[in-house]
Amino acid sequence: MRRNLSALANTEYDLVIVGGGIFGVCAAWDAALRGLSVAIIEKGDFAHATSANHFKMVHGGIRYLQHADIYRIRESSRERAALLRIAPHLVQPLPIVIPTYGHGIKGREFLSAGLFLYDIITCDRNRGVQADRRIPRCRFISRQEVLELFPGIKEKSLTGGAVFCDGQIYNPPRLAISFLKSAVNRGADAANYVEATGFLQKGNRVSEVKARDVLTGNQFEIRSKVVLNTAGPWAHRLLRSELGLRLNSKPTFSRDLAFVVNRHPMTRYAVAFSTKAKDSDTILDRGGRHLFAVPWRDYTLIGVWHVVFNEAPEKIGVTEKELQEFIDEVNEA
Repeated sequence: MRRNLSALANTEYDLVIVGGGIFGVCAAWDAALRGLSVAIIEKGDFAHATSANHFKMVHGGIRYLQHADIYRIRESSRERAALLRIAPHLVQPLPIVIPTYGHGIKGREFLSAGLFLYDIITCDRNRGVQADRRIPRCRFISRQEVLELFPGIKEKSLTGGAVFCDGQIYNPPRLAISFLKSAVNRGADAANYVEATGFLQKGNRVSEVKARDVLTGNQFEIRSKVVLNTAGPWAHRLLRSELGLRLNSKPTFSRDLAFVVNRHPMTRYAVAFSTKAKDSDTILDRGGRHLFAVPWRDYTLIGVWHVVFNEAPEKIGVTEKELQEFIDEVNEA
């Protein structure tokens, strides 16, 4: 990939994409495959923000069972299958154990009904996926197997565990860069450290993106028939500040936090455990929000905590008090 700013300034593109996270680079790849002339700009490193800093999971939508959201289950399963199919070197199945306790809402009987329904809804989840990357059916393991996998887990009323699989990304930025390289190989122009500072309009259409080279401060325009704003949490702010456009429904963002624990995983299985915190959006509540301890490379990831965040993305942060509260919640669970 070559950072060719003169090409950006002297070409009229079919499509200019602002924002080089996973959505932007996939859009560039898709458009380039269709034969469109494409440029994509990113004000920092490609995939440097949300697309790198997350729980490394490719969700198949199982959590939406509690919300009775069949559409999102299907959509998530379909997208997970796509990544398992086209990037098997970077995305793999991750088995997750949900311990079962007693015979009520946390028991095997209740959970088996939900997992059976999930298997039916996602019956085509392995279409086109090679054998070693397929998502198996949900299953159950014995009490003894759970104790062998996770020594020290709460034993009182433990009856066994449910096992389902989701997807995991070994290296999220590398996945995004692979999409971007494929777009460039099809003719797209890509440049990092180029910030969109505004738009120029002709009538009611955006015809040019005003851009600034972050490294030198030089400013120039990029002409395009269509502009796609994939700037993530910056997207609506860019629209509002430069075009005076307010989205009819203001987007809500959350600040998500997870720990990377310097502890080698004891097993290839992840484990889900309940906390006292409630998920207010669920229709079927199993008695508390789940956290996950997940093996990733040679570390263990624990999370995720969600807090509504209305400030500018540059102001994101976490306090020592919050960190201690999260540690206490993990240890208690």
